[in-house]
Amino acid sequence: MQTVVRSPVLVGRAAELAEVRRLVAATAAGGGGSVAVVGEAGIGKTRLLDEIASAAATAGLTVLTGRAVPGGGVFRPLAEAVLPRLDDPAGDGDAVRPYRAALERLRSGTGPESGPGAPDQAVVLGEGLRRLLRATAPGGCVLRLEDLHWADRDTLATVASLTGAGPGLLVAVSCRPGPAATRLAAAPGLRVLPLRPLDPAGVAALVAACRDGTPPSDDEVAALHARSEGLPFVVEEMLAAPGRAVPPTFAALVEGRLDALAPAARRAVEAAAVLGPAPDWQVLGPVAGLGEDEVGEALRGGVREGLLAREAGSGRAELRWPHALTREAVLAALLPPERARLAARAAEALAAAGAGPAAAALFAEAGRPDRAAGLYLREARAEAARGALRAAADHLDAAERAGPGPPLDTEVLRERIRVLTLTGRAHEALDLGAARLPGVTGDRHADLCLDLARTAVVAGRWAVADDFVERAGRPDDPRSAVLRADAAFGAGRVDEAADLAARAVERAEAAAAPESLCEALGVLARTRWRTDLAATSAAFRRAAQVAAEHGLVPWRVTALFGAGMMEALDGDEHPTLELARSLTRDVGMLAHLASAEIILADVALMTDGPAAGEAHSRRALDTALRLHLPALADIGRIQTAAALAARGDAVGAEALLAEVLEPSPGNRATMALARGVGALVEHDLPRAAREFDAEIDRVLEHRATPLLAPVGAWLLVHAVLDGGERARAQLTTHPSGLSRSIRAALAYADAVAAGRAGRAAEAARARARGDELLGRRAWWRRLLHPMVLGCAVRDGWDDPVPLLRADLAAHEAAGAELQARTCRDLLRAAGAPTRGRHGTTVPAGLREKGVTRREYEVLALVGRGLTNPEIAQRLVLSRRTVETHVANLLAKTGAARRTELHRWAGGQTR
Repeated sequence: MQTVVRSPVLVGRAAELAEVRRLVAATAAGGGGSVAVVGEAGIGKTRLLDEIASAAATAGLTVLTGRAVPGGGVFRPLAEAVLPRLDDPAGDGDAVRPYRAALERLRSGTGPESGPGAPDQAVVLGEGLRRLLRATAPGGCVLRLEDLHWADRDTLATVASLTGAGPGLLVAVSCRPGPAATRLAAAPGLRVLPLRPLDPAGVAALVAACRDGTPPSDDEVAALHARSEGLPFVVEEMLAAPGRAVPPTFAALVEGRLDALAPAARRAVEAAAVLGPAPDWQVLGPVAGLGEDEVGEALRGGVREGLLAREAGSGRAELRWPHALTREAVLAALLPPERARLAARAAEALAAAGAGPAAAALFAEAGRPDRAAGLYLREARAEAARGALRAAADHLDAAERAGPGPPLDTEVLRERIRVLTLTGRAHEALDLGAARLPGVTGDRHADLCLDLARTAVVAGRWAVADDFVERAGRPDDPRSAVLRADAAFGAGRVDEAADLAARAVERAEAAAAPESLCEALGVLARTRWRTDLAATSAAFRRAAQVAAEHGLVPWRVTALFGAGMMEALDGDEHPTLELARSLTRDVGMLAHLASAEIILADVALMTDGPAAGEAHSRRALDTALRLHLPALADIGRIQTAAALAARGDAVGAEALLAEVLEPSPGNRATMALARGVGALVEHDLPRAAREFDAEIDRVLEHRATPLLAPVGAWLLVHAVLDGGERARAQLTTHPSGLSRSIRAALAYADAVAAGRAGRAAEAARARARGDELLGRRAWWRRLLHPMVLGCAVRDGWDDPVPLLRADLAAHEAAGAELQARTCRDLLRAAGAPTRGRHGTTVPAGLREKGVTRREYEVLALVGRGLTNPEIAQRLVLSRRTVETHVANLLAKTGAARRTELHRWAGGQTR
């Protein structure tokens, strides 16, 4: 029986020990970090992680441990480490709830959303793990993950997303040099500790530690160092047989132990080596050709010789190898025919036990390509379904390497195209599919064509999508009809898309294809939201009902989201949007959750004002940035900038708009609308018209999105400035497609026109109708009021003073000084004294120079580049009065010319 020799202390790693102890201390103090211990097998990676775990336990930190193994499945080390924490009640709070679906796939294998536009699920899982560990280990935690050179790419990506760690979390991993180490080393914030072989002095110290301080001879050190190549584990193994000569290599040592075994024990050890790093003793019998009683005795022989070890875990005794080097040496001792025969038996046994990836690898090794490829394909589909798209791609690579024949090769190709599309590589998928399509026939050809048509839709290549649908030759297939409708809509042929979508609905109903029906209803809804909001809402609601009936959760969320958006556009209440938001949180569709926050930001802005809107848009932006969703982050930036502009912070709004990464046509349009709203807050109607006009044609022509409230503001601005006949004609083509906010703006525009024509009663009724249509959108009503009530003051209709006083009180209560000033100016123009606080406060430096409040208001507008006539219009003053104020400012500040006033404005008004 072999004697196990292990050093009681870690030798030759003083610098590394100091660094990991520093990291543990920092984590215990509320900091965090991440470290990767990298080195070849036998170098001492586990021993260094043991030191981290020991120091962490001493510091009162929770230590969670997981290990990767070949064929262990996606997220295996993370699941092993974290699964017990999923049932901790502390992990059920609001901070973790949106990430529960992602976390649950560690246990169930099901996952949240995946697809174009969805967040990288590795990033989602990483954020979920960070939140879960913060909640369930409030005193701090060490996440210890070993042997990540065997981990799948999704696990590596998740670990990389954790390397920023965070307060109270230390991520400590180990791996051998190679691709995994390279990927991890690229993660920001990760500290890499490379371990190198011991030098002769280190070997001497290790031997002395193993022998209670007795130093070895120089000759023994030289022999051990040369034959172990400085690997601490090999040195210890070579010391395990006192009195024997030092073996020439570690492989020779293992072969000697194999030779000492009885034949049955040797077969069991060899079978265990083929089965992998964590061999299941329950399948050893069939693989080794041994009966149940023989297996137990054979394994005891392997343990006695130090080739196998017993380990308690998972509620039952488990087998393990003393070290990966031991298993590798056993495999190296097998002849190729012996290894192939054992691989075939092991593959059958593991496949029967459900160990797909490991069984597939062994079938490939045994020369069974179709069995291997079939299992890899099954695993790829399962991993894609749970959002582990990197692992799915790796399984497909392995399936192709196995070399399957038809029809399996086509199924592998179809899944490859789907995974490429889901990972945002649709153009690559199209090129691959087009190149392979000529070799595919029959029904598989039609299915592949439809797959490629869907990929073309994702890529925005509408004509290519139509071509593939045509080549499929399946006109009655509901998938064909849906794809043609989607392509037509994307190409801007909205009326054609509506007809095709209606046909797609009929065919999906006839074919009893609920998923195609939901998709067709979704396209139909989008074709109608510029022409008939009620019909749009009805289509979305029907899709939600079909999806709920058939358990199609992603389609239900999408449909509820669409119906909720219609509520937000056209109602005072939006329970469906709240339901969609709650459901997205429960199922982990975080991109939809952030999008819901964007819509709620718009609703909150119009109802309660900029601060309420900004709270929602900031949450959306934070989620998008955390989950690396650049397109959604840009929308969040624009919506947040709109809130900043709405509270008068033009500088902050422009700074945020400058961060927009993709100034696409759609983004440029919404940026212009946000700037226009900012101009309205300052009551600068000419500038608002310029901002709106810059992109309004694009907004009106782009029928892929519904019209938003600022479009109504654009109409009203032009109604005040120039009558707005052109704007009215462009908007009233499809009145049932206009939201209440736009219909309210139309009513206000009617009031302006009627008032100018001398029809005072009609103007007052139209103004009241606009107020009624806006309902609870109080802040938006106050934004539009100065335009319509200013006309009422100038043209002498309605009773604007009480309305202006009410708006003034609301603005003053909210601290909205720019809008309050506009109300005061209009009240003065109406001959009504203003009451309450006077609003604008002159900065102390200017007040000392004798600058009055009105002069300061003029100075602020000079600083924004306005001319005297523009200032006069803004402040409802005569040009001569403005000229007087400017002259006074030049005298009081000592400025020689108007351009120097810009400096005073810039330095004194912020």
